[in-house]
Amino acid sequence: MITMEFEEMRKIWDAQNNQPLYVIDEKALHNRIQAKMKGALHIASINEWFSIVVYLGAGGLLLVLNRFNPGTNIFMYVESAWMFSTVVYVVVSRIRRIKASRRFDRSINGDLNHAISLAGYQVRLSRIMCWNVLPIGAIMIFSGWEAGKLIKVSAVMLVSLVLAFYVGSIGDRVNKKRKRELQVLKEKLETGN
Repeated sequence: MITMEFEEMRKIWDAQNNQPLYVIDEKALHNRIQAKMKGALHIASINEWFSIVVYLGAGGLLLVLNRFNPGTNIFMYVESAWMFSTVVYVVVSRIRRIKASRRFDRSINGDLNHAISLAGYQVRLSRIMCWNVLPIGAIMIFSGWEAGKLIKVSAVMLVSLVLAFYVGSIGDRVNKKRKRELQVLKEKLETGN
């Protein structure tokens, strides 16, 4: 009821004065959009560097452990290769993200589009990292099977993978929500509502 009264009042005001009842402070809006964009850039950079360091460290550790462990386990080498390929994927994605950021102008619309693009990138990266848990887990289970420690490895892996998937899915939901909020803001600015 109140919303309808406000809408009616706005129509009357617009009809009488030929100007909108309220105006948007463009400077404040632009500052807010830039803050969201800079926050998204910061989070994306932290996620990328964290993934790079973790996967490089884990892949290197697996190589070293397998090298000095009696009885070579081929799945440990496969696991290391998978982790190093994940690092390559993240580095290439980072380079593409940085190059793509140069195509946006520094207007309200350009910064908003950049923030939406960053949010979409974070959704894709978090989703890929979340689903990356499955091949890593499968390779580790095969590694434990080959080493004859399947029960111990499976129990530890199950807990670790469930936890990693859960944390990744939380990040995915947060990123989706952030992207949707930015898309709604863009729609409102484009339609004038």
